[in-house]
Amino acid sequence: MLHIDIPTLTEFKALAAMRGDACVSLYLPASPFPHQARANRVAFKDIAKTALAQLHEAGFDKRRLAALEQRFDHLAGADEDNVQDQDHIRKLQNRKPSEVDAFWINQTNGLGVLATPETLRTFRLPFAPKPLAEVANRFHLTPLIRVMTSPHDVFVLALSEESVRLAHVFANLAAIEIKVPNLPHTAAEATRRPSIHVRAPRGHLQNLEGEKVLLQKYARQVNQAVCAALAGQATPLVLAAAQPIASIFRSVSCYPRLLDEGIQDAGHMSIAQLADAALPILNRLHGRELKAIIARYDELKPRRATTDISYASHAVTAGALEELLVDLDAVVPGLVSDYDGSVTYATSDDAETYSVVDEIARRAVCSGAHVLGARRDELPDRASLIAILRYQFGTIAG
Repeated sequence: MLHIDIPTLTEFKALAAMRGDACVSLYLPASPFPHQARANRVAFKDIAKTALAQLHEAGFDKRRLAALEQRFDHLAGADEDNVQDQDHIRKLQNRKPSEVDAFWINQTNGLGVLATPETLRTFRLPFAPKPLAEVANRFHLTPLIRVMTSPHDVFVLALSEESVRLAHVFANLAAIEIKVPNLPHTAAEATRRPSIHVRAPRGHLQNLEGEKVLLQKYARQVNQAVCAALAGQATPLVLAAAQPIASIFRSVSCYPRLLDEGIQDAGHMSIAQLADAALPILNRLHGRELKAIIARYDELKPRRATTDISYASHAVTAGALEELLVDLDAVVPGLVSDYDGSVTYATSDDAETYSVVDEIARRAVCSGAHVLGARRDELPDRASLIAILRYQFGTIAG
């Protein structure tokens, strides 16, 4: 079982609206292997100390600082390396795994921790974020935006007359097979016939036309089961099937994100082989989305598109942003006005400031803009962001 925590839009907006005297955002790479649980804990403790040090230097209230430290200690759990009494060490080693132990054993490739002296939320991420300890009056959320908006997983439906399998494939984790209720095992089972190959007239079914009718019945049953299992999902679906069942399934499918590009024949492919074939399709999908936004930027600049951070901040605050392509690793310290989006840049990142790029991305998601993450080298002139406006807004800085 893969343990990934992806916030819903409602949850994200609640986190984005959070304000406080100490909002601590911690992100770090982690290992999904249980034997690395202790190493994950140690890495978390180290990055938590960095955030606590920032608050201490800022003269933060000692009692509230102690409450925050206590929350981090509770999440880190007991560590026998810090205990001197041998009897206590043996008790720790022989105890049953607690909820905290289970949390550290069941990690993925990255971890995000958002905490205040009163609250703490954790997010296990499918990618390894850059280590970051951010302290401000709001949370740093771009790593969560990445997991919400960037394609990091895909469903694969391997369909043939003899078998049906649904797999969940991840960019940085092992693929898993999904057990789907009411999914027929074969076409023969779905049609309640020993074979769908009609070689002689049988009632109203004859030859190839009869086979097509039976395959359509089979495809509809598969579609109903798969759509029920994936209800509410926005993850792309890749079809792995040969003709004619591939085109028949596409004609009856109601899954909104069934991709045009598929895998030709996967009858004898393992789940791992399906993953190897599907991930390049996911990468090409992401590449096409990036190119489409960049092409729109080239077409609409300078009146309705910009890479200027200050202008993008004004526009997103006014609700004028339609699309945002952003370097999710960019940290530009400063402050953004809640009134008009004016940016005050800072020379260093400390407890008094936050990332302006993160704030723009946060406001974009909350205002309904289409947000997509990218690497810095994928953006024109290695800019921190590309902003496309719904309408011309003010004057874009040169």
